[in-house]
Amino acid sequence: MSLYRDTRFNGKLVRLEDVIDEIYDRALETIDESLYELLNNKDDDEFYEDYKEAFPLIVEKLQKFHDGED
Repeated sequence: MSLYRDTRFNGKLVRLEDVIDEIYDRALETIDESLYELLNNKDDDEFYEDYKEAFPLIVEKLQKFHDGED
């Protein structure tokens, strides 16, 4: 993806790609921490399976929201 638009953040001119990278990192951290918090009472194998199943479903729901389907 090639984005050439610039934007301002706290008065500084930043590349839109940098903004996207920062938001991606924040979203990933939030999803990961939330899954750990909500699945914390499971044994290791069950936790891993639930985490692995839930993560792509969360991303799918976000995509549907973005597409206006949700």
